[in-house]
Amino acid sequence: MRHEHYKHLLLRVVDGVASDAERAEFEAYVRSCDECRREFGEFKNLEELMSTVKLKDLSEDARTAYWHAFYNRLERGTGWILLSLGAILLLGFGGFMLIREFVINSTVSIILKVGVCAVLGGFVILLVSVLKERLFVRKYDKYSKEVKL
Repeated sequence: MRHEHYKHLLLRVVDGVASDAERAEFEAYVRSCDECRREFGEFKNLEELMSTVKLKDLSEDARTAYWHAFYNRLERGTGWILLSLGAILLLGFGGFMLIREFVINSTVSIILKVGVCAVLGGFVILLVSVLKERLFVRKYDKYSKEVKL
């Protein structure tokens, strides 16, 4: 259990958030533990390597292209949302008016009325279910953009 404490201290020392007392405690322990000393050395080597890595600065053309593509995606996404919302509202209202007129009409048999209402209700439930599932999968599936079917 004590070894786990020093593994935690190792990470604090490497991250630079250890207090002076914690750092001194870890340095005293690392002299006696080969595993921690080796791991600490590996972290130090990694830190030195990462300090030499420099990110390439983007050119002005690349920045402009990025923001242009970003705004295009934003505009298209907003357009699809508004189009979908409008279609849902129009289809919902049309379905409501169809059912209302269909139910009020006394010449249509009750079995036909119930059957049509059941079909339309089932369609709406399935549509909402599929949309909800697709939105959930899109939000949480980290591979959805990697795999094309």
